[in-house]
Amino acid sequence: MLQVRDPGFLDLLGLSPKIVEFVKTDAHEGAVWYPDQNELYFSSNRIALANGGSRADLKKVNLKTGGVTVLSAAPTDVPNGMVLDNNGDLLVCQQGSKTQGGFIQRVNLKTGKKSVVADNWFGVPFNSPNDAVVRSDGSIWFTDPSYGSVQGFRSAPKVNNQVYRISPSGVVDAIADGFTQPNGLAFSHDEKRLYVTDTGFALGQGSFDVTRPHSITVFDIGADGLLSNRRLFASVGVYDGSSVGLGIPDGIKVDTMERVYVATVDGVQVFAQSGKPLGLIRQSGVANMGFAGKGLDTMYMLNGTGISYVKLKMKASGLKYASMS
Repeated sequence: MLQVRDPGFLDLLGLSPKIVEFVKTDAHEGAVWYPDQNELYFSSNRIALANGGSRADLKKVNLKTGGVTVLSAAPTDVPNGMVLDNNGDLLVCQQGSKTQGGFIQRVNLKTGKKSVVADNWFGVPFNSPNDAVVRSDGSIWFTDPSYGSVQGFRSAPKVNNQVYRISPSGVVDAIADGFTQPNGLAFSHDEKRLYVTDTGFALGQGSFDVTRPHSITVFDIGADGLLSNRRLFASVGVYDGSSVGLGIPDGIKVDTMERVYVATVDGVQVFAQSGKPLGLIRQSGVANMGFAGKGLDTMYMLNGTGISYVKLKMKASGLKYASMS
């Protein structure tokens, strides 16, 4: 269940942590806690359609009862990562289809009303938005890889795979490129650094290329919101070395001690702020995770076929709403 690389890992979990299998359900991305109703929002795995297209379900689970609800969605919606904004609305990364580009969708969780926040950069449609975070100034930052095209449900990309920022006034700026497949992203606790995972190693359809990145990049964030001092934070490997298909850095989170948590398919790997590996919480199939509970001390992990959780001794990073990304 645990593989310890550094004794500091035990400060996070204790000597005998317990992973609890919470609910069996198709659960892939999201893991966003909505404290007002004590619910966790997430998306399902992609569902192939007879016409060659795809869809995915937007779902929620009540953390007290374990009851799962599938929310209404358009037939072509393919939701992936998500985050709560500073007002408590859900921002969903919609990956698009053959006939519609990807977009960032806002869902008012009280009324159910949906709207499009952004769907293009200088008139060029997004590829397949994957994951998003919200800064304390209200800006929305998200990754835009081309996995929709790779997986056959989205048309060919019209722009390179970038990281974008949407200002509070709605202006879309590309803030980082040079990634193969930018995936998860997270701010440091003080919002002075941005971490971005690159899953270019995974080609899709279960194939891999060992010459492509499976890494975490970190940037400094200036007072003007621009990124600088790009550097490698960690290249993610597999603890037991048993499969080339594991060790893929997907969802990423940061706690108040600046520990970095990364979903790596073989579980959740934890790193110190320096990039030093601390250990692995083994849970096969994890693509993303999120923090919940009054103290933000419970980590819920989405492993494809269910949701499990483990109690931590550290709080998650960030704001009342936006941190639960």
